Amino acid sequence: MLASNQDFEGVPEVKPRVRELFRKLPITAIALSFALGSFALGFATTPAIAQDTILVRPAEWTEAIQPWKEFRESQGHQFIEVDATPKTMELDSRLKEIYAKHHETLRFIVLVGDVDPRIQASIGTFYRDSTAMVQFGGDKRIGTDNPYADFDDDDVPDLALARIPADSAEQLQAYLKRVIKYEIKESFGTWRRDVHIVAGVGGFGAVADSVIEMTTRRFLADRVPGWSELSMTQASTESHYCPDPYRFSEVTTERMNQGGLFWVYIGHGHVRTLDYVRVEEKYVPIFLPTNIPAVNCKHAPIAIFLACYTGAYDATQDSLAEELLLIENGPIAAIAATRVSGPYGLAMLADGLLDNFYVDRVPTLGQVVQLAKERLLAPELEDTGKQTGQIQMISAIASAMSPEDYELRAERLEHVWQMHLLGDPLLKLSYPEVIELDVPAKSQPGAKIEIRGVATEACEGFIEFAYRREKVRRELDAIPVDPKTENGKAAYQQRYKAANERVLVKVDRSFAEGPFSLKLRLPGDLANGKYCVRMFGKSAKGWQVGYNELSIRKPRD
Repeated sequence: MLASNQDFEGVPEVKPRVRELFRKLPITAIALSFALGSFALGFATTPAIAQDTILVRPAEWTEAIQPWKEFRESQGHQFIEVDATPKTMELDSRLKEIYAKHHETLRFIVLVGDVDPRIQASIGTFYRDSTAMVQFGGDKRIGTDNPYADFDDDDVPDLALARIPADSAEQLQAYLKRVIKYEIKESFGTWRRDVHIVAGVGGFGAVADSVIEMTTRRFLADRVPGWSELSMTQASTESHYCPDPYRFSEVTTERMNQGGLFWVYIGHGHVRTLDYVRVEEKYVPIFLPTNIPAVNCKHAPIAIFLACYTGAYDATQDSLAEELLLIENGPIAAIAATRVSGPYGLAMLADGLLDNFYVDRVPTLGQVVQLAKERLLAPELEDTGKQTGQIQMISAIASAMSPEDYELRAERLEHVWQMHLLGDPLLKLSYPEVIELDVPAKSQPGAKIEIRGVATEACEGFIEFAYRREKVRRELDAIPVDPKTENGKAAYQQRYKAANERVLVKVDRSFAEGPFSLKLRLPGDLANGKYCVRMFGKSAKGWQVGYNELSIRKPRD
């Protein structure tokens, strides 16, 4: 929290400018940024490394940090400790000296303290001039901690960096206790596969917003593994994923409290609030500071804000991401922006995050963010011949819809500067063993199918037959929703619940280590189309998942 900063321009009046920004940016790019913003995470181990972490903290907080420090040392981490200071250049100079001596082993840097010269723990931040987002109404200057981790001045972070924005030793100690509890938790239940998406709308009208929703659903189906359980909450009264719109903030909070691997918000944002749902001529909030006391996460998720300002740690009040991070049962970490963020920059960052999570299985959250930022500035993003088809499409749309001589690299750079990890960068992520499921390629309603696989260890779990994630359920259109009546509002909740309930058949069972086989009877009233089979298993040591698809065709008369 910063007392008053002339570099933080126009924040109270930001919402009209943010809406204008999104009107000027391509709808498909917004849809892609929505779509690419959902991820799944889990835990892994890292090898012992000598002096791998720089810890910047107030000397007076040593006692509060000690239990967490000892916990990390038991995992092989070793620390170089530096006294906190609000003087950025002084601290930066000290960090460069340390890096020069220990660059071969250093991997992380943890800033412990907020941005506020009035408090004991103040650690200053840097400011960089905007050349990209400012053209869409963004701020002239961007608050950033990135220089603390950039030791060769190329804007690419050389260490995995995060800030724990505590205002007191007591607040810090409470957060670090939660981190330790999170990592030693021996529960490998289904919550570890859960991802909750809350999405605002662009406000472009029913047709454009439906395009965004369809594109989002398709990319979620393509990029997030099918074995994950994903809920959608959409701020559009036309969407199957819209609850009673007058209860939207309540449902948003309920999804966060349900917990899981991730809780993700995609849409417009401000320092302390998220966007609104338009209901007839009224605007209903998605999330306000008054909702924070109701936050009580059953399993603390990692919160991702693909939105403007929600991580502005240098604002005059704690940002939404900061406050949620530091309450008793809030998210365990947050990734959020300090200023105006753009759909193209968010989509490109999210593309790297997805690969780091699902493909490379990077062991710590700090490294996941660091590598995603490194990828944003990779030379191949300037060479269309080296880009994947998806990246080519995103870049082409952004280029076509941007002002003349607009530099896409400049937008990506500004997202390296402003997208920050708040929390512990050493947080370990839990990944499942992925089992290959063998199912018939084709079947018909009412048939009995055989599902086979090989469990890596004995576990308790289940097999599910379900709708595929991108399935459009036209039968839900018949539910008589109406925001004007109590019955109509209840119908919204009914439709929302049905849209997020994809499981048609579930069989609980124990799996012995090694090959397994299961017979499952399909429902007799299935419509033609593709469906999926999912497997989940948990043990004392970890968790296992499996996924495959099959086509259903009714026999011809």
